[in-house]
Amino acid sequence: MSDAAPLAAGPFAAGSVNPATLAPLPAWSPTPPEAVAGVVTAARRAQPGWAALAPSERERRIIRVGQALMERRAEISNLLWSETGRPPLESFMADLAVCVGYCKRAVAVSRKALAPEKVPLSSLEFPGKRATTYAVPRGVVGVIAPWNYPVANFMKSVLPALLAGNAVVMKPSEHTPRSGAWLAALLSEICGQGGDGALVGLVQGDGRVGAALIAGGVDSIVFTGSVSSGRKVALAAAERLIPCSVELGGKDAAIVLADCDLDRTVLGIAQWGLHNAGQNCAAIERVYVEDAIADAFIEKLGRVVARLRVATSDKDGESDLGPLQNAAQLAIVERHVTDAVSAGARVVCGGARVGPGYGFQATVLDRCSNDMTVVAEETFGPVIAVIRVPDAERAVAAANDSRYGLNGSVWTRDLARGESLAHRLEVGVAYVNNHAVAGTMPEIPWTGVRETGTGIAQSRHAYGSYVRRQTIFIDRHKDPEPYWMPSDGRSRAFAEALAGMQLGSLKSTVALLGHLKARVKALREAAR
Repeated sequence: MSDAAPLAAGPFAAGSVNPATLAPLPAWSPTPPEAVAGVVTAARRAQPGWAALAPSERERRIIRVGQALMERRAEISNLLWSETGRPPLESFMADLAVCVGYCKRAVAVSRKALAPEKVPLSSLEFPGKRATTYAVPRGVVGVIAPWNYPVANFMKSVLPALLAGNAVVMKPSEHTPRSGAWLAALLSEICGQGGDGALVGLVQGDGRVGAALIAGGVDSIVFTGSVSSGRKVALAAAERLIPCSVELGGKDAAIVLADCDLDRTVLGIAQWGLHNAGQNCAAIERVYVEDAIADAFIEKLGRVVARLRVATSDKDGESDLGPLQNAAQLAIVERHVTDAVSAGARVVCGGARVGPGYGFQATVLDRCSNDMTVVAEETFGPVIAVIRVPDAERAVAAANDSRYGLNGSVWTRDLARGESLAHRLEVGVAYVNNHAVAGTMPEIPWTGVRETGTGIAQSRHAYGSYVRRQTIFIDRHKDPEPYWMPSDGRSRAFAEALAGMQLGSLKSTVALLGHLKARVKALREAAR
C-alpha cells in the first residue's frame, strides 16, 4: 500500500514537515468542502449491504483489522514517524500494539451492546404482551479525530460504528492526513467497499471540511479535539438534530499521599505525564503532593524525568519521547513554562527546546499553584506541574478546581482510603495507583465532566452514537383493553383499582379483577 496513494497531489501547508527534523513531507490536497456530501452519499449506498451481513461476519473482519495492523506495522510506523516524530517504540505501543487487542475486545463489547433486550412486562398488568428492544444502525457516522494518536483515536469510534452496521466517513486532522488515509484504506480493503459505494469514506482538511461533513448528511457525528472546536461541532449537530459525541480537553490531576510507594508512584506519574510527549487529553499535568514527602518525591521525579530522551532523528530508536507535533503546540508549552517561572515556579529539570524540530525537554516544575497558567490551562506537552499541599483534603479540593474533568488518580498504599478519595474526584475515570490506562480498554466508558465534553467513548454506553433503539411490541391478547373507549360507569372504578394495585393494595387487586371483566364485557357489546 503506497503511503501517498489515498492522497491527492497538491500544496497544503499544515502537517507538511516532520516535527522532529523539519524535513518536508509530500504535499497533499484537502477535500473541497463542496465534495464532502458526495462522500457521505457514497457511504450511504454502501451501508445497507454491510448492515445485512451477519454480525459474526462483521466481527471477523474487524478482528482481521487488528491482525493486519501487526502485519503492516512497518508501513504505518514509518508514517507515524514522519507525521508525529514519535520514536518507533512509542508509536508501536501507543497506536499499534494497543489496537491489535482492542479490535478483538471491541467485538466482545459490541455483542452485549447490540444484543436484543427483552422488556420485562407484568403478566397481570399487561396480559398477553411482550416487547423487545433492538439496536438499529444509524446509517452513516462521521468521525473527526485529532493528531495526537492518528490511529488509536479513530479505532475508538470507527470500530463500534462498523460493528453496529454503519458506514463511516473519517476526517483526520490536517496535521496527520497520511496516517488517517492509510487507516481508511486498510479498513476499506478488509471490510469491503460496498458495491458502488464506499463503506469507509475519507475527507481531508481543516475545520471547514469538518463543518461540511456535519452539514453533508451524516446521521451521527463523533468528535475528539479542542473545546473551542467541540462547541462548534455540537452547535452544528444540534442545528441538524443529529446525535453528537464530543470528547474534548483535559487537565488531569494526580494526588500523591505521604504513604505512597514512592518509587512506583514516580515511575507511574512520569509515564502518564509524559507519554506521547504529554500530548494526551488524559496526561497527568498537575500533581498535588503532601508536604510530608514533597521534597523526596520531587527530587526522585526530577531524576527519573531528566533521563528521558527526545527523538531528533529516525536513528533515535531508543528515545523515550517525540517532539511536539506542530509549532503552535510548541509555542503553548514554552509560554506555559515561561509564565510559571515568572510567577515563582522552579524548573526541576527540562524547560528547553531539543533538536532541530519541535522537540522540548521533559520538564518538571516545582512550587506551582492553581492560579498559574500551567496549572489552569491545558498544556498538552511534556510538562508536569507539582503543587505542594498540606493534606489530602486540600489536594482533592484543588484537583476539582478545574474547568476539565477527564481522569484523576490517587497514589497511596491505603487502598480503602484511596478509593474513598477517588470517589470524590469530579472526573469520568478515577484511579488508585494508576492513570489513563482505561483509555486502552474498550470495556470501560471513557468520558468526563465540564469542558471535557459530553461524549462517551468505549463500552456499551457509547453505542448511543452508533445505533438508535427500536422496540417491537407484540400483543397476543384477544380481549379489548379495559381502558379503551367508550367509557362507562365502571371506567373510573377500574382506573382507581388499577392505581391501587400498582401501589400494592390487595383490596384494589381483588376489585380490579371484577372491574376488568365488566369493562371487557361492555366493550365487546359496544363493538357489536
